[in-house]
Amino acid sequence: MFLAFILNGHTDGYFGKLDLADDIGLCKQTIKKRLGFDDVHLCWPRGAYDENSIKIAKDAGYKVLYTTKRGANLSDNECEHIKRIAIKNSTFWLKNAIYIL
Repeated sequence: MFLAFILNGHTDGYFGKLDLADDIGLCKQTIKKRLGFDDVHLCWPRGAYDENSIKIAKDAGYKVLYTTKRGANLSDNECEHIKRIAIKNSTFWLKNAIYIL
């Protein structure tokens, strides 16, 4: 998931200046080497992505792509734009969010 971005920072030049395909590929290899599993979850740093980025991530083997967009997700097997539900300080919001879903 976004652990890949924590390990290399993507925008801080950890791997030098790489294009997105090389950066994502090297990130995936790093996760596998250091943690021992083939990660299929990717969270876009700061929510920045476009259709080309999605293609690059899918070509690298990522299957579930998380955004920073808020909202409910449908049960349509659409895993390229997973939205989030914001967490609040009380349980009232959760009851309403679950009811909406």
